Amino acid sequence: MQDLLNELTLVTVTYNSAEVLSAHIASLRDTSSVAMPRWIVVDNASTDGTDAIVFANNDCVEMLKSEKNLGFGAACNLGINASTTRYVMVLNPDTQLSEAAVDQLLAELKSHGAAIAGPALDPEDDKSIVNVPWLVGAVLLFDTQLMNPVGYFDEQFFLYEEDVDICKCANDAGLQVIHCRNVSIPHVGGGSTVRTKTVNKFIHFHKGRSYVLYAKKHGLGSEHIERYVRKNKKRMLIALISFGVNRYVRARSKLDGVRSVSEF
Repeated sequence: MQDLLNELTLVTVTYNSAEVLSAHIASLRDTSSVAMPRWIVVDNASTDGTDAIVFANNDCVEMLKSEKNLGFGAACNLGINASTTRYVMVLNPDTQLSEAAVDQLLAELKSHGAAIAGPALDPEDDKSIVNVPWLVGAVLLFDTQLMNPVGYFDEQFFLYEEDVDICKCANDAGLQVIHCRNVSIPHVGGGSTVRTKTVNKFIHFHKGRSYVLYAKKHGLGSEHIERYVRKNKKRMLIALISFGVNRYVRARSKLDGVRSVSEF
């Protein structure tokens, strides 16, 4: 992992992630045999114990704190812009790192000359390395020398689709986006905020909103949006008939998100 000291910066984006952040930091610190690479925690105005956890681990991480919740992509951009290394890995705080996995993912990115690489987030029997149209944003490793001309996260996506979008932009520029299934970095999931009714409405609102923004940006056509609307209207109806309150809220919130950027 010695090369990582000079070549890699880690960027973890947090929002009320205190429940998982300590384990996230410890996962790499406890498996590292050499000094850690620079590690920036970009915090989206958390109100839990995130600040205290970063302070308690200030020997290996530093905080870049926003005064408001900027969304995932915008927070990633802050961390990337603060980095000075060629390679930058952006992370969810509910991922479990190891020195071996970080080192191997960087080695694969370099050897394939790829612009973006992502690991297996769940155990896989398939250990192949393949070019893909997109990767899940929980762990993304960038070669900034290749990505700087393309740009990074489109900040109109507050939450969701930003990972699909950035990978498409890289592929459209003729760059490689690779899925390294031979590298395992587990993603626990659900590491930011408890899923209350309010949080669920917020999440599904942005799912709907971001779906439309992506469709419009990449010229998918109005029929894609119309199909999405019909599908969620149907879900609402089924939920009403079956008394599925949570399903109704999810579908309704998605339609509210669609309505915020498109008429239907």
